[in-house]
Order: sequence, then structure tokens, then C-alpha cells
Amino acid sequence: MQNNKSLKLRKGFFISFEGGEGVGKSTQIDLLKNVLANKEFNVLTTREPGGTKEAEELRKLLVTGDKKAWDSCSETLIFNAIRREHINKIILPAIENGALVLCDRFIDSTIVYQGLVGEVSEKDLLELHQKYCYNLYPDITFFLDLSPEKGLNRALKRQNTVENRFENLGLNYHQKILDGFDSLQKRNPDRIIRINADNDKEFISNEISNHLNKLLNIND
Repeated sequence: MQNNKSLKLRKGFFISFEGGEGVGKSTQIDLLKNVLANKEFNVLTTREPGGTKEAEELRKLLVTGDKKAWDSCSETLIFNAIRREHINKIILPAIENGALVLCDRFIDSTIVYQGLVGEVSEKDLLELHQKYCYNLYPDITFFLDLSPEKGLNRALKRQNTVENRFENLGLNYHQKILDGFDSLQKRNPDRIIRINADNDKEFISNEISNHLNKLLNIND
């Protein structure tokens, strides 16, 4: 399922961060960016939905407003359009330039949110990804594992309370999201690294850095 062989040899490295709402993905991306920059790596941070100017505009329509504004099929098509542009204009150019790309959400979120929970056929999702998004998967994914109760509580405390469309779908929905990521990680243990997000942010950051140091053979 997760095969980058269709792409030409790349110089950089692609890292994604996944999990439910309020698990601390953006915080950990910022911390890892600082760690890698201090080691003089070329680092690019980006996010989905988003990344390009046009995608950031579409992001507003996806993550704000009425929780019933889109069904899962419509979300899937929009996310694939955003992802294709994101890959073409941001991710692949950065990787080919030797950057370490840190991305807040990628294909795994679509598989979980729209697929496992939204009940869009996973076969259809993967075919769309292969046909239009180059079958690109991250080299490594950090799944921040946190109970939905704690995650939603954190999310409610964020300054940006406008982007709450998914948060408003309720605790039962978010438990399904966590279960979906848990299932996906168990199916892909070599790529998806589970991180206990119910810890101090510096402790979590150190754990992520240690995994990456071993993977990239980085000497402290």
C-alpha cells in the first residue's frame, strides 16, 4: 500500500505528524524544527489542509463552519485536490532540494477521517492517492496518541477557536478517530511510530528526536 518506488530518488526526507484534535502536532513540529535547524538541517514546515495559497483558502471552508457542511465523499475529493497541489508546489520541490519536510497531517488523516470513520471506501481512497497524488507517503510518521477527552479539552483552550468544525463532531466521533489511527499504526508499524502524547511537551519532543536521530543516523 505504502510505496514510494514510483518516485525518482529523492535527496530529502518527508516526516508527517498525525493524531486526533488537540494532540500537540503543531507544537511538536515547531520543537523539532528548532532541534533540526540547530543541527544545520534545511527544514520546511507545512500542513494539510493547506500549504499553498489556494489550499489555505480552501482550508477555511473545511475546518470552520457547520459540521455538516461537507459529507465524507466531498471532503475526500477536496483533500485530494489540495494534496496534489501541495505535493507539486511545496513538498516534492523541498525534498528534491534536500530539505527535511515536516507536515502537519497527510494521507493518513484522509484514510482515518474520511475512510475508516467517514466510511469512504479505503480502496477508492488509495486509488485516488495513487492516481493523482503520486502514491507519495511520508518516510516516517509520528502518531501522537492521546485520549479524545484530553485532546478536545486542549483544543478548546487554543486561541484559534474558529477552526473547530471537526472538534464539534462530538466525543464519540473522536474516539472513532483515535481507534482509526490505532488500527492504521498497527497495520504500518515500520512507518508509523506511536508516541504517547500524554506527557510534558519537552519529554515528547526528546522522544521524537531520539527516534529521528536513530533513523537518520544523526550524531548529537
